[in-house]
Amino acid sequence: MNRSITGKFVSCTVIIAFFVILFSCSKKDKPGSGQFMFVHASPGLAPVDVYIDGNKWSATPVAYTTTTGYQPLVEGTHQLKITAAGSSTPLIEANFGSVATIKQSVYVFNRSNALDVFLVADDASSPGSASAAIRFFHLSPGGPMVDIGTVSGTAFTPLFSARSFETGSTVNSHSLFITISPGTYKFNIRVNGAGTSLYEENITLEAGKSYTIYAKGIAGDPLTPLGFGVVGHNQ
Repeated sequence: MNRSITGKFVSCTVIIAFFVILFSCSKKDKPGSGQFMFVHASPGLAPVDVYIDGNKWSATPVAYTTTTGYQPLVEGTHQLKITAAGSSTPLIEANFGSVATIKQSVYVFNRSNALDVFLVADDASSPGSASAAIRFFHLSPGGPMVDIGTVSGTAFTPLFSARSFETGSTVNSHSLFITISPGTYKFNIRVNGAGTSLYEENITLEAGKSYTIYAKGIAGDPLTPLGFGVVGHNQ
């Protein structure tokens, strides 16, 4: 099924979040082009091929938790198609708009039998030499409302609170970045309100860089367990 997406969410089957934010043009950008990246965040979904306007965008199949990296994409309206690796049958399709001078990522997420996608602008500008920039998306299907923060000893410092599994409206409101001092942190996912720890992992954030951190996998699933995915935007 092919749908036209113009910047607002129109269904619960195909979710595309898109909004225009102007950034400085990257040296990697072509005139009239932005940069586009695909992120595979759907637990249980086998590697996929990504097509844009009928042309294969991914040089090799994109596996769970990996990305295509940024590639130039001419400004305008494009058709996105995602297929199982080696297949021409679409798993999901959508039309979306690219904008010159900015970086965008499209995420495929949710369980493999209920796929959704969203497109989001990425702030790839430097947060400064003394800071790193981060944002968080809850992409763990069936997971409870959570708080995300850092742990030092017994102290928990919340960074993102009361986050439920992403929907059309929440992706827009969660797309902006916050700044944090660079370093290696023990990031923790815990149940909102109850404070029960679900998962923690050390993540290193470098000065002058921007990251999307997302909750991946499914709690209790041995094949795709709950964890963190990390996407760098100006690496």
